[in-house]
Amino acid sequence: MRLSENLNLPMPPEAAAAMYADPAYTRIRGRTLHAESATSEVEGDPAGAFTVTTHLELATEGIPDIARSLVGRSVKILEVQSWQAPAEGGARQGTIELTVQGAPASMRGHLELRPAGENSAVSIDGEFTAKVPLLGGRLEKAALPYVTKVLRAEERSAEDYRSGASA
Repeated sequence: MRLSENLNLPMPPEAAAAMYADPAYTRIRGRTLHAESATSEVEGDPAGAFTVTTHLELATEGIPDIARSLVGRSVKILEVQSWQAPAEGGARQGTIELTVQGAPASMRGHLELRPAGENSAVSIDGEFTAKVPLLGGRLEKAALPYVTKVLRAEERSAEDYRSGASA
């Protein structure tokens, strides 16, 4: 199922890249999502190409029963964002992969981080799939709002990060 999101971050792309690579941002994002746990590892340097691997454990309250029956009371999400070095002007291209551990559901997509005045805009364009015989399409429709919630939490988390909210 196709997924497209546009996010606005309250900082220029260079600062947004540094934020993505900061473990404090992962903790803030975890708090925004009411995660049971949130950790990340970074390969590379946000001044160039880098990859952030984030592990989130989220309660499944509020997701449809059809999805909860596959994952239980909590869901572990592995998110890998790989960013290319910035182009002139600070724009970056990247990829995102979300894997729901223990369930046949995942998302793969393209990322774009670009200047938007003094701020940044992030575009996410991907495909969410649930490979469950006979239920895949229904499961994708049921889980898509949950995946969108995880992605959109970046805006609120970035605001908290910028304002210096403690992690």
